[in-house]
Amino acid sequence: MILQNIFVLVIIAISTLRADAQYPVPIPPGGRMAVHGWLILPWNTNATEGPIQAWFSHHVPEFGADSPHNFQIVLNGLLTPLSCFNTEPIAQPIPMPYPPRDPLIQYEYTITPPPEFSLNDLLLQTLTELKGSIYNGSFDTPYERIPIALGTLTVRELTTAVYLNESTSVPSYPDLRYLSYPRDMSSSGDTKPFQHMYFAHEIHSVPDFDHIIHVSIDTTQCHCEKSSPLLCNSKKILQQIRTPGVEWSFPTLTNDFQNRLLPPTVIKGRITSGPVLCPITVLESIHCMIGPDFNHKC
Repeated sequence: MILQNIFVLVIIAISTLRADAQYPVPIPPGGRMAVHGWLILPWNTNATEGPIQAWFSHHVPEFGADSPHNFQIVLNGLLTPLSCFNTEPIAQPIPMPYPPRDPLIQYEYTITPPPEFSLNDLLLQTLTELKGSIYNGSFDTPYERIPIALGTLTVRELTTAVYLNESTSVPSYPDLRYLSYPRDMSSSGDTKPFQHMYFAHEIHSVPDFDHIIHVSIDTTQCHCEKSSPLLCNSKKILQQIRTPGVEWSFPTLTNDFQNRLLPPTVIKGRITSGPVLCPITVLESIHCMIGPDFNHKC
């Protein structure tokens, strides 16, 4: 998890990924009440029916001390189809891409619980189940938002939850930064040299941008800046790359939306917590909005 500890107002210890996880702002129960949508990023699966395992990205976050959306969140969840309007005795499969059968997502798929709910309750993990409408598209896509199913989103883990501080004193990163999430979370994925990943641009300082892409990494082409057998063997490299929410930097690019990673770019990225460098191949751009209000497309 990435935690922002700048300009601490009130620190409240809560349980997220670790017992000592903290946010630098109050999150009282029932707070940040609003309609909160989620971008669906499905994992590799052989199933074409039943629950979908996926990453879910907060759609869309925004800066603003009074905003109920001022967190960048990526969670590990399970999406279970529901019968539509009691007209189906058995819930039908959700009609969306199922990797690896479908190599690309190509469109935005979102779930929006129709009533407002408290984002704080989700952060506190007292709210772990959301029912809503599943769409091909969203309010920011150029094509019509098409309802395709009803479903229940069960939150299994808050993988990334970062408060968005709107202070202009928060310095921008000098280089482009993304957070990565493996598309194949199976145990067999731990040994595969070719990795498909979702990358989410790390939102850090105003105005910034919210960008989700799909990339591939041939880990046999990765190497280390410094020679170290403890860090640079293939097993250690795979472990670092497959850690959900790990941060990558791209030192040849400044951190603005004009330099966002787009297909068919191939670029070398570095895991900031270690010496691993890898060539990243961008396969598709899934979602992109410009801050600080994130109501304009890139």
